[in-house]
Amino acid sequence: MLPNFTTYSSEGKNLFTIWLFGEEMGTVESVEKANNLINQAREELASGQENLYMIENLHKEIIGEEAIYKQVDEDDVVYEKIKRSLKNHQKETMTRAYMVKVNNTTINLEKAEDVDELLTRAIAKYDEDGEYEVKTEVNEDRIMSTLTAKLTRKNVAYDSISFNAGAENITGRNITEAELIEYLDFKDITQGITSIGFAEEVEVAETYIPKSEIVDVDTALYLLTEMQETQQIYEVQPGDTLSGIAAKKDISIDELIRLNSDYLKDANSTIRAGQSLIITVPEPELSVLWTRREIVEESYEADIIYIDNNDWYTTKQVTLTEPSAGFRKVVSDVTYKNDTSVSRNIVKEEILLEAVAKVVERGTKVPPTYIKPVSGGKVSSGFGRRNSPGGIGSRDHKGVDFAIPIGSTVVASSGGTVSAAGWSGGYGYMVLITHPDGSQTRYAHLSKILVSSGQSVSQGEKIALSGSTGVSTGPHLHFEIILNGTPVNPLNYIN
Repeated sequence: MLPNFTTYSSEGKNLFTIWLFGEEMGTVESVEKANNLINQAREELASGQENLYMIENLHKEIIGEEAIYKQVDEDDVVYEKIKRSLKNHQKETMTRAYMVKVNNTTINLEKAEDVDELLTRAIAKYDEDGEYEVKTEVNEDRIMSTLTAKLTRKNVAYDSISFNAGAENITGRNITEAELIEYLDFKDITQGITSIGFAEEVEVAETYIPKSEIVDVDTALYLLTEMQETQQIYEVQPGDTLSGIAAKKDISIDELIRLNSDYLKDANSTIRAGQSLIITVPEPELSVLWTRREIVEESYEADIIYIDNNDWYTTKQVTLTEPSAGFRKVVSDVTYKNDTSVSRNIVKEEILLEAVAKVVERGTKVPPTYIKPVSGGKVSSGFGRRNSPGGIGSRDHKGVDFAIPIGSTVVASSGGTVSAAGWSGGYGYMVLITHPDGSQTRYAHLSKILVSSGQSVSQGEKIALSGSTGVSTGPHLHFEIILNGTPVNPLNYIN
């Protein structure tokens, strides 16, 4: 009699080994059991945590196999191994905090109350009576949940309601605050803070960060309100000098030259109106804008009265009446950025002594423009004091020299009438043009003159060929611009 055999039937993968971070945790009977054990361990580690629990990037493998005689590990043993491995790979606990963002600076505080204290202390210097408080509102312009800090008055009350009601009876309508002040006597107007806010947008958001990145309120206040060196652009004004700009902006000339080394070589470098210079200015990250209503008695100047003369150029003006200061009593709203006054709005005025306005007659015609009289040509000698070239040239150079080959075309820098054309001592062959506003341009050391005295020329018209005649050390064009009889640096005027 033959024995009975049972045919083996494959059940597929029925034994699963769990690997975490490259380490074997044990075996279980299913993928589902493996994932349940891992998730339970993570939940247990995270439970009871007030802050955000995080682990390193979880490297997990569950490898299945088919086993004829399967024997899995005890669930409790596998679970403890998983929990121990996760704990060993736990990252620093992330703490809930409140991020305050101003410009590109972010500061993290522990509690929402700390944010209120920080911003309240930031304005305390200006809100002497403690009338304002911090309020946050949802910023609809942000995709993420972000709050914007605002300052509001704690107890908004209108002291002049009864007066306004009386004014309504007189005018038949509600009146504006500006109109109301006009009705009031100076003695009835209250001086003091009318508004406080921040010059920059202050954003507040809840976040989770390592606890080491949280700062206390004192540190946060220092970081936001203490002066920091920031770079700004200063536009050169007419009459400015490097030393004057340095004094006005409280920066050394050496530092000013260093910041603008591309076009400032030393303290004698030329600057022109409209030019942009980089300067450093001490400013805090967070600035307070506040407005105070003030009553003062002061002298004042009347606005200048201008009389236009269409026959004069804009470079000419004549004072017809000298001014005289007046005296007045005013109510004004003065706006400050931190401790610096930035604007003043007069809301009520009583003239005690009328000011006499300055009356100025001025020209309206635009004066001539100047172009470079040659194409190309390197500046071989600048305007002003210099070492005499070859010991034969002037030490006080009244123009600029453009080094160009003999025979190069010379054009009129501006339209006008030729006043002189011919030999002129050390200038050699020379052309002098007088322009409609009385200015003049001179072209010297020419090889050939193509115009004659009394001839009218247009801007850009060919007038001569360059050369090296007269007192000259080589081929070049000497070019001058003369305003009101005085030579000026042509490089400041030519386009």
